[in-house]
Amino acid sequence: MKQENRQIIDPKYIGVLDGIRALSVILVLIFHFWQQTWIFPIIKTPFLASIGLDEINFSNLARVGFLFVDLLVMLSGFLLFLPVMRQIFLGEDMDSWKTYAKKRLARILPSYYFAVLVVFFSVALPGGQYSSANVQLTPLRDLFSHLTFTHIFSPDTYFYTPLPRALWTVAVEVWFYFVFPLFAEMIKRRKGTDERKAKIISVVTILILFLAFNLISSWWEKSQVMKPGVNIAFKINQLPSFMGAYANGMLGAMIFVWIAKHCERTTGLAAAHTLLSILSVAYIVHMVNDCSALSGAEQQLWQVTERFRLTAAFTVFIISTALSSRWYRFIFSNKLMHFLALISYNLYIWHQWLAVYLKFNLRIPLWEGTTPPNQLGDRAWMNNYALVITVAAFAVATLATLLIERPFSKLILGKFKKKQKPQ
Repeated sequence: MKQENRQIIDPKYIGVLDGIRALSVILVLIFHFWQQTWIFPIIKTPFLASIGLDEINFSNLARVGFLFVDLLVMLSGFLLFLPVMRQIFLGEDMDSWKTYAKKRLARILPSYYFAVLVVFFSVALPGGQYSSANVQLTPLRDLFSHLTFTHIFSPDTYFYTPLPRALWTVAVEVWFYFVFPLFAEMIKRRKGTDERKAKIISVVTILILFLAFNLISSWWEKSQVMKPGVNIAFKINQLPSFMGAYANGMLGAMIFVWIAKHCERTTGLAAAHTLLSILSVAYIVHMVNDCSALSGAEQQLWQVTERFRLTAAFTVFIISTALSSRWYRFIFSNKLMHFLALISYNLYIWHQWLAVYLKFNLRIPLWEGTTPPNQLGDRAWMNNYALVITVAAFAVATLATLLIERPFSKLILGKFKKKQKPQ
């Protein structure tokens, strides 16, 4: 783990973001596993019974864990815009767009294409899963749409694909990666311009883009989401709907770099931000409870109408956590969290598909008949199944990261060098 100077706020290495990313993926995992197991995450705490707290109930988090996809999107916007903000406020050089493209390809493609191709050729195609899908969805069309990240544009390839459903999020990210350089070029500091004037122009441009991104999300909500017809899940999981989340990430990156330049890690600053982080968590929990109290369709509508407010709360949380006290930051930045962050991309890709495949295709743990045991209240089976899919998800994510993602990412980035023979 990188050692931090207790006074300097490092705007490059923000260790707590590893833990926040990992926990966000795990919360999404809990939601998808709850859908299959019907087990609510409840921790018994008899040692706290004297104060009236004999259990800690995370049921509401399980019901609406999909909300934390918004945190992942906002966090992506924060990290994408962070180098631009360092260039504006600190005068640092940015990577070339060629290097940017190579880094994005190295991060996204190996694990993504591995999942698509493995599931398509080893399970979906030979298993005849397309014959039972939408008649308009042919194997070739589905494969091509996923390889080109266009599967989110059609209800057929979005809803009826036998490929991992979580890949729609990756497609949204990729399309933002395409347009990001345009926004970055608009706001970065111009060389040869007076420094103060250049900063003012950049900040004004950022605020204009912040407003524009939110107007796009608002327009999408009013023109598309509110219209009857296509399932709301398809309409809210498109790039325009997430522009407000990216806007909060952009603004958050600007605020954080400005603070890093003008402030130091004093005891008072750290304590204040620790408190702010805890309060932001309490507010997020409050929003989660509000959403959880609604029905399924109402929850999805709540998500899109409250997405800006929710991701704004997430933004406050990540900034305040990054600036918090050392002991508090350790909760999110330690060896376990760094490992979970390392495998989080593959964990996100594989966990839902594995849970469904093990349950319905392989019937592991074994069950008979046409009604899954969780619907019959078979608690023993539910517990065993939950254990199986958890172990499977983390095992596959670890192997895919170490054997596919990391080697092929290094290959794309050109980090494999031939060893020179000793003279």
